[in-house]
Amino acid sequence: MTEDGERFEDFYADTARRTRDIANSLAGNREIGGDAAQDAYLAMFERWDERKARSSGDNRRYVIGIAANKVADWYRRTNRFVPLDEEGELPGPDDFHDQVLDRLTLYKEVTLLLEDQPARRRMIGVLYFLAEFSGPEIAEHLGISPSTVRTQVERLRARLRPLARRHETLGEGGERA
Repeated sequence: MTEDGERFEDFYADTARRTRDIANSLAGNREIGGDAAQDAYLAMFERWDERKARSSGDNRRYVIGIAANKVADWYRRTNRFVPLDEEGELPGPDDFHDQVLDRLTLYKEVTLLLEDQPARRRMIGVLYFLAEFSGPEIAEHLGISPSTVRTQVERLRARLRPLARRHETLGEGGERA
């Protein structure tokens, strides 16, 4: 740290991989996610003089928020958002058979479930469950109401409960099907 705060190069080196991973998850596509992360760091670099004295955590959340906005902008431009009230089927007990056989972690299963969601719901889920953004922060970054975020988080929790129960059973000595 300098007297004026962290150097941009150090901030980038410490945060770029996670930001890119989150942007890729948000987009469901490495190219779109990579472009969004790159654009986010460019925007952050342009604002660095104003932000360098802030904590690394605040700046990390800020750059992830910019990346989320960039992904959302891409989906808006290409008309790929679908209405959030469209409901898919809840996963059945055998939907993750291949993943269980491959001994994937709960984190991997959550990531796979999120990847199968409509773009906006996936973005809400990634920001909430993986990037640990609050509901109001997500609403602000995605330009939606906080109640929409709460509704979508609850719907995702309902879809995640069977995965959590299955892993609890496995942790108690249950067998993998």
